[in-house]
Amino acid sequence: MWFILILLHMGLQLPLSLSCPSRCVCFPNGDVTCTGAITEIPHLKANQTFRLKLNNTLITILNPQSFQALVFLQRVQISHSPLATIHPDAFHSASQLRSVVLSSNLISALPPRVFSSLWNLEQLHMDGNQLMSLHADTFKELGSLTDLNIKKNQIANLDARIFQDVTSLNHLNLCENLLQKIPQMLFHNLKQLKSLILYSNQLKTIEEGSFDHLHNLLTLMLHKNQIQEIPPRLFWHMPSLLTLTLSGNQLRYIPRETFYYLPNLTKLTLYKNPLISLPDQLVGHMPRLQELYLYNTNLTTVPWNLFANMTGLRALNLHFNEKLTSLPKDLFCCLPKLQKLSLKTNILQDLHQDQFSALTNLKTLLLSGNKLRSLSAKIFQNLHSLTELGLSNNKLNNLPGDIFVHVTALRSVTLGSNPWNCTCSILDIAEWIIENRNVVTDLHDVLCHEPYYLLNKQLVVLTSDSLKCGVTTTGDLASCFTGTITTSNVATNTLSPTTILSSHLTTTASTTEEVHIDVTKSSVFYDTVVLVNGPDIVHNNRHQRWVYLWTVPTTGLYSGFLMALHVVLIVTSVLLIIANAYALYRLHKALWETGMTLTRNQTIITKRLLSFNGKL
Repeated sequence: MWFILILLHMGLQLPLSLSCPSRCVCFPNGDVTCTGAITEIPHLKANQTFRLKLNNTLITILNPQSFQALVFLQRVQISHSPLATIHPDAFHSASQLRSVVLSSNLISALPPRVFSSLWNLEQLHMDGNQLMSLHADTFKELGSLTDLNIKKNQIANLDARIFQDVTSLNHLNLCENLLQKIPQMLFHNLKQLKSLILYSNQLKTIEEGSFDHLHNLLTLMLHKNQIQEIPPRLFWHMPSLLTLTLSGNQLRYIPRETFYYLPNLTKLTLYKNPLISLPDQLVGHMPRLQELYLYNTNLTTVPWNLFANMTGLRALNLHFNEKLTSLPKDLFCCLPKLQKLSLKTNILQDLHQDQFSALTNLKTLLLSGNKLRSLSAKIFQNLHSLTELGLSNNKLNNLPGDIFVHVTALRSVTLGSNPWNCTCSILDIAEWIIENRNVVTDLHDVLCHEPYYLLNKQLVVLTSDSLKCGVTTTGDLASCFTGTITTSNVATNTLSPTTILSSHLTTTASTTEEVHIDVTKSSVFYDTVVLVNGPDIVHNNRHQRWVYLWTVPTTGLYSGFLMALHVVLIVTSVLLIIANAYALYRLHKALWETGMTLTRNQTIITKRLLSFNGKL
């Protein structure tokens, strides 16, 4: 006994099996939990029952004055049961109740004023039932109610007067219903409301002035609806708002100055809307905004000052916009606290060299999945805190060798799935990759795309020898010409590494170019010139240490005539070959027939001679 008293003094809960109904557990602090084959409210000692939980029972109905005997009962919970019917007097004489939770049952209708006797009720949860409508007097006289949860039902309409008596309400959850419209006066008496949850309904429009009296609202969730437009100044009267979600709707346009007078907003979501454009004057002073989600839209660009008033922004998600092709140069000018910027999976083609220069505290920059063709060597020069960088799956074929010199904190970078052009000019960035192979997290996917003989070769194993950078190429020869050669990607591996070339270029008045290459230090010049992916038709001859190249552009009347003539010659050659083969066949056949005739004649003559000799 002394041991039990000591445990009770220490605040430990021990179940009291004595005088506690079967399938129930009773605790000394007044908590009673019942489950299983229970069909009605169990008989309990009134002076020992303060909180009653009935979960997974067989209760289907609450009878009149079901809780009358439990005069000290303050909280009751009946959930995950087949409860479908509540008698109008079920809570009669239970005015002491402060919390009623009837979640996840089968309730499809509530009697009018069924809770009107619960003057002290602070919490009412009816979520997860089958309610299709609510009477205008359902919450009549519940002046003390602060928490109302009716989510996950099938309510399509609400009477404009239904919340007029719950003036103390702090939290209202109406999400995951079938609401199509909000009456303009529905929330006008809820001046103490702090949280309004309306997501996952079927709302298409919200009337102007619907939120004008919610001056203390902190959270407004409108995502996953079908809202096509919002009236101007809809959110202007909620200066305390911290979280606003508008994602997953059908917004194509947002009115000017929609997000003005929201100085305390910390989170704003606009993603998964078919937004076509945003106005220049959209966002007011938001120094406390930390998270902005603007992805899965139809935006092609955004106003240059979109983020100018968001000086406290820490995470910006501007990704998965399949039509976003460009960004204004000064878009990120005023985000000194930004730590994460996601621009992945857009279709950005170019970025200004000063695009990120103001983001001195940026730690994560995701640019993967765009169409970037090149980057300036200075684009990351101010990102001294950058630790994670994504550049994979773009159109990059080269990068400046010193592009990461100032990014001293870099710990992870992705470069794979880019069409890297593995010529000698890529050696600088390849050397950086070799020296920082632990930083490049997709090292095995950083592969050469061209030239063809290096296709799928890893950049990390490239050397000047493997690229034949000690061998003079026609690309190198072009730099010695006094004129220009239009042929690109032309290379030769036939010259000696010690060959020193001087050349002269003479251009005729026509489209044909003649190039003279003089080998001054070596008399060796092989007959083979290898042309890789050359855009022109090239012919060459060698004569006394001079090489003559004639190039014909692939476009133009002259090149078209030559190509047509080339095709005609090929066709003529094929026809001549066929005709020659046919003539040979006919000749062979004629000779064979002649031979057979001669053989027959010889046989006849022989027989006649033998016959003549026999007669003699």
